[in-house]
Amino acid sequence: MRHLLVFILFMVVYEAAAQNYPDTTREFRGVWVATSKRIDYPTVATTDSKVLKQNYLDLLNAWKNAGYNAVIFQVRPAADAFFASEYEPWSEWLTGKQGRPPEPYFDPLEFMVKETHAKGMEYHAWFNPFRAVATIQYADVCKEHISNTNPEWFFTYGANKYFNPGIPEVRNYLIRIIVDVVKRYDIDGVHFDDYFYPYPVTGDNKKIVPLPDEATFKKYGKGFSNIADWRRNNINEFIKECYIAIKNEKPWVKFGVGPAGVWRNKREDPDGSPTNSLSGYDYLYADALTWLKNGWVDYCAPQIYWNIGHVYNDFETVVKWWNNHAYGRNIYIGLGAYNQENPANGWTDPQEIPNQIRITRKYPNVQGVIVYRSTTVAKNPLNMVSSVKQSCFNKNVMMPQMPWLSIFPESPKISMVKMRNQYHVYWQKDNGKTLPPADTAIFYSVYRVKGNNPNFVPSKSNFLKYISQNDLSLFKSKFSFKKKVYTYKITAFNRYHVESQPSRAIIVKYGKKDRVE
Repeated sequence: MRHLLVFILFMVVYEAAAQNYPDTTREFRGVWVATSKRIDYPTVATTDSKVLKQNYLDLLNAWKNAGYNAVIFQVRPAADAFFASEYEPWSEWLTGKQGRPPEPYFDPLEFMVKETHAKGMEYHAWFNPFRAVATIQYADVCKEHISNTNPEWFFTYGANKYFNPGIPEVRNYLIRIIVDVVKRYDIDGVHFDDYFYPYPVTGDNKKIVPLPDEATFKKYGKGFSNIADWRRNNINEFIKECYIAIKNEKPWVKFGVGPAGVWRNKREDPDGSPTNSLSGYDYLYADALTWLKNGWVDYCAPQIYWNIGHVYNDFETVVKWWNNHAYGRNIYIGLGAYNQENPANGWTDPQEIPNQIRITRKYPNVQGVIVYRSTTVAKNPLNMVSSVKQSCFNKNVMMPQMPWLSIFPESPKISMVKMRNQYHVYWQKDNGKTLPPADTAIFYSVYRVKGNNPNFVPSKSNFLKYISQNDLSLFKSKFSFKKKVYTYKITAFNRYHVESQPSRAIIVKYGKKDRVE
């Protein structure tokens, strides 16, 4: 059955607010929202549903106004939940007591996804897969918590308790949690950060305390001569199985990881980066290059939290290394904007973050950024938000494509009519064809050139506006260009942000007697 959608487009040419603005039409602009210990959300732990909802809406408006188009929200900080789960209890960092739901009852994840999509933004559910109890001494752990019902699955290291990644049942359980969320919520992505095996803890003798998993290695480590390779294989298997499980449930849901900024240093591996930092490969047993090479992630967001010109880990040097090791997947750079809240070690420059964003745009495999953290955007240190908005995020952009996930959607069949000084653009959603849900068009892009030019090719230079079903704008001919001719084309995008072939050209002649051809 054919469905007509009506979109009213605001077709006004506007100039960039800053000079030398890079010509960007596709860019991932994410913000990490941490809920562990209420770093970003909620402002205070409460059961009051009204307060929790308004808290999120206030933050969401701030992110949208600052130019961001994606939210990476920590929905499972420590084997708990910011959503209704039959497996794990409500988070103590949401309501103040583990296992206690909001009142009157509502599902925060369902609410957040709906409101985020209403802003035309993506929502990625951020999981900490292996952390179970944070700061054991002070944690509020209910009797139903998995660490109490299955204590054999965990080890204590430092101040925290962790799932043991070497136990196959543990990995299966965690994948079940993730797939449950993918199945029940309309999220756009699943996201992990840099926590896999825990960061090393040093003892009184300043030496690294060994992880307490020797017995697990003896039981499950057959075929591995050393425990480090076995640990990496455990994480590799987990990442691979997560990717497969997510795509089996909903192929359009993206899977991304934000690993440590340094995979390995060159002194440790000839293929490593010219840096001097703790490496994810050697200390967290997270081999991000293997995930990229095998296509087990859709995007990688390395946390490059160093400034431009850092003596050991120069920002651009690390960005360039990741660009050269993308292996066909998308790279989004994690920016340490939080450093500007307490300027030190080179973070006193108000233009640090805008300059970092400009650097990322120099590299073709780097297709966006994610800022840590949400509260920094709200605090606006060194006028960072205004600087980024004016010089980098001053145009609405499309999401980067992931063509390995999808076929091309149908190009829209459009028509345009004028009614009461407004131009209305009509097009068919599916051209009468039945398409898989993931390939149905839900986003659209408008291109325009001057003059009567029906053969023009849509490109960055003639991109006008990117819209979704929830981002409608108004165009009035009174606002238009007297005695001028413009040619328009529209393309369609599916959930993967794969772009269709362009529609037929629409020619609009503005003047006293406006008309459409």
